Amino acid sequence: MDNLPITQKNAYLTLLIKDNCIYAHLAYYDFSAQRTYVITDVTDLSPLKYRLDDIVFGRTFWYEYFISLEKVFDWDIVDKAWGDNIKMLEFVREEVGVSGIKIIIDDNQPFFKNIFTSLKSFSNDVVLRVLDDKYIEQLLRGLQQRLGYEDILWLDLDLAHFSFYRAKVMNTQPGILKKEKRESVEYSTSKINWSNEIGLIDFVKSSKLQAFLSIDQSNDDIMNKWANFIAHEHRYLSDSVTEDILRAFTTYQILNTKESNKEKFDSLGKNNGAIFLTGRIPQLLNKKELLISIVDGLELEGMVDVFIDNDNKVLTYGKSLVQKEQSRDILVVKSDVLPKASKLVIPYIPSKGRNKVVFSGQFLSQDTSSTEIYGINPLFEIFSFPNTEESVIFEAELKNGATFAHLTSDNIQIMSSTKDLFYEDIVVDCRGRPVVYGPDAYTNRVKLRLWGCGNKE
Repeated sequence: MDNLPITQKNAYLTLLIKDNCIYAHLAYYDFSAQRTYVITDVTDLSPLKYRLDDIVFGRTFWYEYFISLEKVFDWDIVDKAWGDNIKMLEFVREEVGVSGIKIIIDDNQPFFKNIFTSLKSFSNDVVLRVLDDKYIEQLLRGLQQRLGYEDILWLDLDLAHFSFYRAKVMNTQPGILKKEKRESVEYSTSKINWSNEIGLIDFVKSSKLQAFLSIDQSNDDIMNKWANFIAHEHRYLSDSVTEDILRAFTTYQILNTKESNKEKFDSLGKNNGAIFLTGRIPQLLNKKELLISIVDGLELEGMVDVFIDNDNKVLTYGKSLVQKEQSRDILVVKSDVLPKASKLVIPYIPSKGRNKVVFSGQFLSQDTSSTEIYGINPLFEIFSFPNTEESVIFEAELKNGATFAHLTSDNIQIMSSTKDLFYEDIVVDCRGRPVVYGPDAYTNRVKLRLWGCGNKE
């Protein structure tokens, strides 16, 4: 009799083609040795931006890609004995072979058809899937059950498109004879797409966008910086002007989407919820500016877990995580797939609370001394969890009029554990509500300094 999948050693390779990158994740699982991991490689396709055609994406390209991937992972993947007839090496042991290869292609990926066709003719050993709205919906519904969240918002933020997906558990109703309960999940989507780069570049002239800027630059300089950034597919931000434009652009786009679809964004942060962030923008902005853009764009209050999935592991192995031992690919564990979480805490703070301590807490762990933290209005603070693999308990309370409008208690208790949910930090927004930008760049610059975003000059 064959061993159950949960007891078998296994290795599986999944590729995600998204945002002009190939994200390769090789997962290994050995139940008997309690050894699991996922190794990652990212290949930037931007140099091929204007050459992604049938000539470039052919058998030679993919053969050379997998050969190079073997060297990066130090793992035998391709059975070279077959020559041009590409065959994958069957899994034998750690570092030799894989039990399967799946390639997921985002339907927003430029030259999607050419890439899909080239892969289809490349090898019969490769399973092809499309990352579309249906894929995300199935993933979110599964993550709700697997992780226990009542409300999940997925934000895929790229320069040319913003995609919002939300799965929210509605009121539970009794079933037959009141012995069972049924849960309905409300699923909704919202999107912004730019059809061409010219429109995206010209958008920086919008007065609505400029209301969020904090830089003292001429319109020509701003336009030049933004146009070069859009045209050259940068993977990092090299100057503060572009960084500020991107922060303002992100904040405004999210806010505009929320205001246009208010019914789809109601009560965010007021239930047991999570926000997942993917796309190029989370990779480009520093964490504090990214989170401020998310909070202000969504006009968040309450508490929510945030996962910044810059490696796209949840997109590639999220379904395997959800399916657990029923997965047809490979069994994966939370700690190998989920990025470390941030607990976002956003209380309501009255205007009279300025310069007062509105939040105090402490980290408690067996192998570290207790650490106390304080949040002062109007700072936007990020407090790191102690660097330990042991479980950490965080206890806190709101002070001086700060409160959660939707909760009866202002006390907070969070546990970070590698066996359940591993937190990287606590993010506390101590700014008074409502948060107001403008009326000019100088005022925004002063406010961002007060909030802790640094000097934008």
